[in-house]
Amino acid sequence: MEKKLQVFVSSTYLDLIEERQKAVEGILRAGHIPAGMELFTAASKSQWNVIEEWIKESDILMLILGGKYGSIESESGKSYTHLEYEFALKHNIPVFAVVLSEQYLLNKKSKNINLAVFEREVADPQIEKYKDFKKLVHTNSIRNVNDINEITGEVAFSLQRFTNKDGTEYNFKGWIRGTEINQKTVVHNPQNNKLFRLDETLLDEVISSIELESFIDTIEYIATYCSYESETRQKIDEFVYTYSQPSKRFFNEEVQTLFRKLLKSLDDYTNHLAWNFFPRNERQYLYPDLNIDLTWVDEKGRELYAKHLSKLSQISRQTIDEIRNFVHDSRVTFYK
Repeated sequence: MEKKLQVFVSSTYLDLIEERQKAVEGILRAGHIPAGMELFTAASKSQWNVIEEWIKESDILMLILGGKYGSIESESGKSYTHLEYEFALKHNIPVFAVVLSEQYLLNKKSKNINLAVFEREVADPQIEKYKDFKKLVHTNSIRNVNDINEITGEVAFSLQRFTNKDGTEYNFKGWIRGTEINQKTVVHNPQNNKLFRLDETLLDEVISSIELESFIDTIEYIATYCSYESETRQKIDEFVYTYSQPSKRFFNEEVQTLFRKLLKSLDDYTNHLAWNFFPRNERQYLYPDLNIDLTWVDEKGRELYAKHLSKLSQISRQTIDEIRNFVHDSRVTFYK
């Protein structure tokens, strides 16, 4: 039976956004399912408990190792990427790493001198811990890259090597098509199989678009800085328009219901931006006439701006949760 493997993507975040996107592209191209903390459903549990659960549910952990150690988990004193990697090893979950070369990092730094690329550049550098972690990573499977365009291919190649050993060296759970599971117990229906494949292709396309266009990052950025460039909102509008067409409908009614909720949430979000943001200095700002960074504002104006900011934060959280819910719940529904 053909399996889709769930691949947990681990990396530091702000310095490796583009690299994560390339890795996700490689996972999707190989026909598998990416998972990462930016896509997980918000929960009342601690961040680390959520990470543990998702790594356990994944078939493989893929690390992107750049020049930074990463955010520190307070109790252990280790970075989250370090803990994720060790947790996977402890639970016998296969790991592999895409390691960015020194020259790669130097080139990246030269293109954006304001971006912290190396551990020595952060406020509280953990250089020895980073070195120890890098040594650990090099004791397992790695792929060295010198250019960002190599990442997609290296990820796809590594995943193919893992799948070739499924059933011998590894025993992956994976996600298996319901039609394949039931082949021996139900009458074979080629038409149903065809509809399943069409839905599967559409679901991969939708999730890929969400991840490659970085919708969650975009919404978080707008909520933080209360401004955006016009083409930013346009990308979300185009997504809603494209996937509202009759040809982009799921045959699986449960998945279609989830998708309809997502599209409505995104549409509500962009409508909120359209009604509450106004042009100033070639950008769109949340009520710029009430923004003390752009003009003088009295106390009443500041209170009104705070209310608008609170509404923006609320709809941003709701929209991000809806994206995360769809990415998770649609897969569970589709492959159950």
